[in-house]
Amino acid sequence: MKQDFLATFIGNPNQARILRTFIFNEGERFTTKQLARLAGISGESAQDALENLKAMHLVRSVSVQTVVAKPAKGASASNGKKDHIEKAWFMNPEFEHLKALVRFVRDISPVRYDEIVEALKRTGKLSTVVLSGSFMGDKSRPADILVAADSLNEARLETAVRQLEPMFGREIRYAVFSTPEFRYRLTVQDKMLRDTFDFPHLVLLDRSGML
Repeated sequence: MKQDFLATFIGNPNQARILRTFIFNEGERFTTKQLARLAGISGESAQDALENLKAMHLVRSVSVQTVVAKPAKGASASNGKKDHIEKAWFMNPEFEHLKALVRFVRDISPVRYDEIVEALKRTGKLSTVVLSGSFMGDKSRPADILVAADSLNEARLETAVRQLEPMFGREIRYAVFSTPEFRYRLTVQDKMLRDTFDFPHLVLLDRSGML
């Protein structure tokens, strides 16, 4: 696995993962627990990283009220539920270098993209891998990764994608096709593929020369 340049540059791998999570989920708010899961680190490590980023004015937090279930034995007039106050964290929109920081993190992330192909190789005979959606900063696209392959093991693919998520700090949506199906969909100008290839995307692998 290649060195994480962002982690080296910042000097703190956990802060790098949290920062990448915010940037690849631009505009969203997360609890510490959610951030820890997306970044693939412990809750304690996430909390420490958040406090450091807050001290640098990169992130802010607000208190939010959630409802959690009580144990059945203690349930009464509240119908077994109680209010819970916790922090929701988000990027500070007033940070003066925010745009430059977002651009920097996105620009250096492609050095990690080859690891996507390497991880997916174990799932079948790959012919095409394309990045779209959140990788291009456009969550309105139908998928983040398109995969065309033969002899594909979908369970392995699911596992591989989930293992990649902490690297990019977000849940990854993917679409998978057999190579003949992908070729056919290209020929008939399938809507899903048009909604991918008519917008910014990045071809990581194209062994069949279809793109």
